[in-house]
Amino acid sequence: ARHLYICDFHKNLIQSVRNRRKRKGSDDDGDSPVQDIDTPEVDLYQLQVNTLRRYKRHFKLQTRPGLNKAQLVEIIGCHFRTIPVNEKDTLAYFIYSVKNDKNKPDLKMDSSVH
Repeated sequence: ARHLYICDFHKNLIQSVRNRRKRKGSDDDGDSPVQDIDTPEVDLYQLQVNTLRRYKRHFKLQTRPGLNKAQLVEIIGCHFRTIPVNEKDTLAYFIYSVKNDKNKPDLKMDSSVH
């Protein structure tokens, strides 16, 4: 049997979401678009400038040319926080992907396999 392990960061993140839901009693209806105040913040400064530019281009964010990293992080951070996320579906898909080895970026889906 092959075992797959989740890194400590994601394991703690999943556990904190589970604990928050138990404390708040929100297991009954988790489809609420309201985000928790203690949601972890993503540190966009860790990304390279080219990655920030690709994000900007992918989402077609309108900005003036020649922005520095701090300006890109501010604009992208505002946009990133507005993207709605269904936590239950996202966590379920993440766990499914890890268990089924679908976390490799170069994995090609072969239609004859299904």
